[in-house]
Amino acid sequence: MINIYLSALETEEDKAEFEDLYIKYRQKMYAVAYKILHNVEDAEDAVHNAFIAIADNFEKIRLLPHRERVSYIIITVRNISINIYNKNKKSAEQFSELDDNQLSVETNFFENIDMEELIKTISGLPVIYKDIFFLRYRDEYTHKEISDILDIPVETVRKRTERAKKLLKEKPERNI
Repeated sequence: MINIYLSALETEEDKAEFEDLYIKYRQKMYAVAYKILHNVEDAEDAVHNAFIAIADNFEKIRLLPHRERVSYIIITVRNISINIYNKNKKSAEQFSELDDNQLSVETNFFENIDMEELIKTISGLPVIYKDIFFLRYRDEYTHKEISDILDIPVETVRKRTERAKKLLKEKPERNI
């Protein structure tokens, strides 16, 4: 398996350093992934995907001080594990398209509000929701385009959009 990762590296020095990193941290990475996923196959997938990401960014990673490098490795496998967990958790019907009735209710809600007040309210959202909301509704990017811009999974974009809408509807100070 390590040969796959090594093939992404160019110099022998990088390959030797990566191999050392692989041997030192693969068990710890697996433990982190398994703790989140509670599934052997998914934990192995998370570690594999983390090593691919590490190999792809190895030129930057190898320049980090030791403590930061270890943190980066653990955070990478943790984030990948969380993404796998969230992906597995969602059912197919959660991603089904809105039916026409739901869509018209949402459209009517946004058509009947003061846009200046809405922008002010959106600006009060936490940054992770505000950015996605502006990209989605002001700049009219698709979920996939936002995913590419922010380098996060499409499912995360959808969920944050949903949470932003929920927060906007709950805002007591909005006069819509």
